[in-house]
Amino acid sequence: MADQPFHDLISNTAEQPWLDRALCGDLPLEELALYFVEAGRSISRPTIELCTRCPVRRECLDHAYNLQIASGYFGGMSPSRRKLLSHAEALREIGVLDAE
Repeated sequence: MADQPFHDLISNTAEQPWLDRALCGDLPLEELALYFVEAGRSISRPTIELCTRCPVRRECLDHAYNLQIASGYFGGMSPSRRKLLSHAEALREIGVLDAE
């Protein structure tokens, strides 16, 4: 199971079809774990860069906010940053929502 791609674990989840286009969707679980680090630890540069290039950053960030996920790096944003920002502020910060 450790070598099973994350995508295979969630591919039948109808409410998350954006995962089919997520750059992390086919990562093995041990690599996906890089998105969930202990408090006080930093996300690796390659992990951040993968998020930055992902075509579904907004959907990923929406997912974290909608489900109030307290851990993990979603849509290019750490959990501590998500706690500080409203959903709209977070979307603006990652560049997927224009400032009003």
